[in-house]
Amino acid sequence: MNQRTFTLLIFFLLTFVGIDNLKAQQNSDKQDETIFIWGGDINTKFVQYVADLTKKENPKICYLPTASGDNPDNIKYWGNICNTLQLDTVILKVWVSSSEKNQSFEEILLNSDAIVVGGGNTLNMLGIWKAQGIDNILNKALENGIILAGGSAGSICWFQNGISDSRPVNLSIVKGLGFLPYSNCPHYSQESRKNLYHQMIKDGKMNSGYATDELAGILFKDGKAVKFISQSDINNSYFVSLKKGEIEETKLKSEILLRKNALPEGSYSSQPIKKKINDLLDLNDSSSPISAYVSEIKNLKLNKEDISDSKKDEALNIRIAKVFIYDNKIAGVVNNAYINSFGYGMWYFYNCNGTWTSMGEDIGGKTVFESEIKFRERAETIMKLAEKKLNCH
Repeated sequence: MNQRTFTLLIFFLLTFVGIDNLKAQQNSDKQDETIFIWGGDINTKFVQYVADLTKKENPKICYLPTASGDNPDNIKYWGNICNTLQLDTVILKVWVSSSEKNQSFEEILLNSDAIVVGGGNTLNMLGIWKAQGIDNILNKALENGIILAGGSAGSICWFQNGISDSRPVNLSIVKGLGFLPYSNCPHYSQESRKNLYHQMIKDGKMNSGYATDELAGILFKDGKAVKFISQSDINNSYFVSLKKGEIEETKLKSEILLRKNALPEGSYSSQPIKKKINDLLDLNDSSSPISAYVSEIKNLKLNKEDISDSKKDEALNIRIAKVFIYDNKIAGVVNNAYINSFGYGMWYFYNCNGTWTSMGEDIGGKTVFESEIKFRERAETIMKLAEKKLNCH
């Protein structure tokens, strides 16, 4: 090999190495494209999760109520959530004139850490966004690493298309922005939406995609689903596809979303009871949460002189499903007193010098598991309230 050939060879090797190093550096500098979708209306836990995704102590979150026509009630609801979580927020309204805005849509959106899209009419929202150029700004926000999120209409908008009630009379397919290469169906627990979604995929009018129940969500990173979230055991996420001409629905294992002050697993005990009040009438003191609960039912319902036979039977047939106890100080008794109305009830008690004292009743959840989540999230608050209210030593 002569000197000239050797020099050229070294030149090309260094050139290729330089290009590879440059590509590696560009890839390392690239921001994650993050989208978090929710099956129903946004709530406090959803917003907290979005705030946590930013990994910032005081994130600025922009709310887009376009789908509801910048509805004042929706904006007030959003403000209440942000006040509760002590989050800095800005509202991007589209129903304004130039004289009412000091910043452009682009300035507002691209200076946010996360962007949350509310529910409403998906079709109208997307039409307005495209007319105002907001769709392109959102794409730029995604590429810049700004978190995109939303529920219902705020879920469909990120996909190729989704099942929506945006048009009169019937549910239909609405085309989205296509940031995620799948189809989407929020409110999946509604049979009408689920059935249409299945049919559209089966007919080839929609690609495979993701569906979410009201209180379930999916986290996407760079276009791929990486985590599935739920607030209960009856709200789930699904991947729906076509296999050999038939719909295949795969339920995806979810991580339960809890408030930050919730009791960690293993820090409390639980005891299944599965007995009716009628089976526990011999309990006459308040030395345990169960006996204290039975005493409450006796005093408030069974010992009344004017109680009707039907009301008495109703009280006697109240079933205690489970009892949760934390630190031998606070207890939650899960019962089915309201199962036909809104689910299980939860009666709280505080151990005051060996006597379990009532702290009142509350809604538990639609299932015992949902009730357990409620207990984990409220135990510390109830205990602080009891310590302040009761003079226990």
